[in-house]
Amino acid sequence: MSVSHRVAPPIESLSSAMRVAGSILAFAYLLGLVPGPLVSVVGGLALVTLGRALLLPDINARRSVLSLAVLAGALGVGALRWGTLDLPELRGVQAVLGPSILVGPEAAAIACGLALAGGLLGLSAWLLEPRPVTRPDYVWTVLEVGLGSLALVTVFVDPARSVLQGAGLGLALLEIARWLGAVALSVACVFATSILQARLSERLRWVVLGCAGGAVAAAAGTVSVVL
Repeated sequence: MSVSHRVAPPIESLSSAMRVAGSILAFAYLLGLVPGPLVSVVGGLALVTLGRALLLPDINARRSVLSLAVLAGALGVGALRWGTLDLPELRGVQAVLGPSILVGPEAAAIACGLALAGGLLGLSAWLLEPRPVTRPDYVWTVLEVGLGSLALVTVFVDPARSVLQGAGLGLALLEIARWLGAVALSVACVFATSILQARLSERLRWVVLGCAGGAVAAAAGTVSVVL
C-alpha cells in the first residue's frame, strides 16, 4: 500500500527546476547539439533523478537512485564494448559496423543485449514513482522516459546510423523514422514493464531491480573478458 508523501511547494519548485535542467543537458548531448562524453548524459539523468527523488519518501528515493545506477551501468557496458565514452565515436562506430547488440564477437553482442535488457528494466523501476497525476505530469513523465530510452538506443541500437551526411532525403527520412521507432518501442516496453512492477509487493520490486543490476553486472564482466 502506498503512503501519501506531502511535499512543500519550494521543494516542488526545486524538483521541477532540477528535472528540466537535467533533461535539457542530457537531450543536448544525445541529439548531438553539443559534442561530448556519455558521462555528461548520465550527469543529466542524475540531475533528473535527484529532482524526482525530492518528491519521494526515503525508501522510494533510494530505489530511484539505485535504478539510475543500473541504467548508468548498462550505458557503461556499451561504452566498454567500444572502448570509448565519446558519444560521436559511439555513433560513428555503429554507423560503420552496425548496432552494438548485433556486432560480434557473439559473446559481446549477447552481453550488450543483456545490458540493454537490464537497462530497460532499471528504467522501468525508475519510472515507478513519483506517479503522474495531472496531464502535464504524464507528458513530462513520457519525456523523461524517452530521455532514458534515447540514451539506451544511442549506445546499443542506433538504427539511424547517426551519419546522414550525403544521404538522399528519402533515405535520411527512412533512417530517422527507424531511429524514432526504436525509441518509441523502448518507451513502450518501459511503460509496460513498469505497469507490471506496480502490481508487485515492495519486496518483489527490489528483487526485480536486483535482477536488472545482476544482468548489467554479468554483461560488464562478459565484455571485459571477451574484449
